[in-house]
Amino acid sequence: MIFGGTTEGRNLCELCSKRAVPVVYCVATGDGARPVENLPNMNIRMGRLNAAEMAAMIEQLKPAVVIDATHPYAEEASKNIAAACGQMATKLIRIYRESTEEVDCVYFSSIDGLLSWLETQSGTIFVSTGSSSAEAFTKLNDYQNRVWLRILPSLNSLKMCLDAGYRPERLICMQGPFSEELNRAMFQNADARILVTKDSGAPGGFSEKVRATRSLGMVTAVLSKPEEAGGVSLEEAFKMIMELGI
Repeated sequence: MIFGGTTEGRNLCELCSKRAVPVVYCVATGDGARPVENLPNMNIRMGRLNAAEMAAMIEQLKPAVVIDATHPYAEEASKNIAAACGQMATKLIRIYRESTEEVDCVYFSSIDGLLSWLETQSGTIFVSTGSSSAEAFTKLNDYQNRVWLRILPSLNSLKMCLDAGYRPERLICMQGPFSEELNRAMFQNADARILVTKDSGAPGGFSEKVRATRSLGMVTAVLSKPEEAGGVSLEEAFKMIMELGI
């Protein structure tokens, strides 16, 4: 059983499919399911689950192992997965995504600290942290004129941002990761002075974003990843699965 919706989740599904390892792939939305929906040996479960619902599914399906390949910023999901596996005494593997430290970025450990700093800055802000944090940026003075949002191309994400009061012409609905050139074009079009992003690592195109801001003389503000205890690489996780002899 793989909890995914990420690059790591997709890659792991592809590796398992090639080896005819049956997978139950759990994702929150259709966007996460789409890249693997045509793979053989794939049973896709869609929808957000709490810990009790996850435990019930584990009890029903009895997977040999559960893999947490959710986004490194999806703290609540990871906590629920760990709690469910603990309750059902099921083996859990957490996929760890390497950080990409950049010396010329400004790092923040909390959204509140980031917002406080942004209030001291001037100029247009380009936010690429997704629709889940859109509500937080409405706390900024004049956010409707200062903030551009880049979000996933889903109706739910778009509705969430429009309901929060964002102007339609300042919403970019696209699926990343993006090249340095495309990032630069978007930042220039927005006349942005500050980029707000997450440390999404190589799978999330973090370096491409930073190189684009650097070339434009912008400031990059990074919301740091939550602290993680342990975790293995994608390659290590697949090796562990093979050793189970599924």
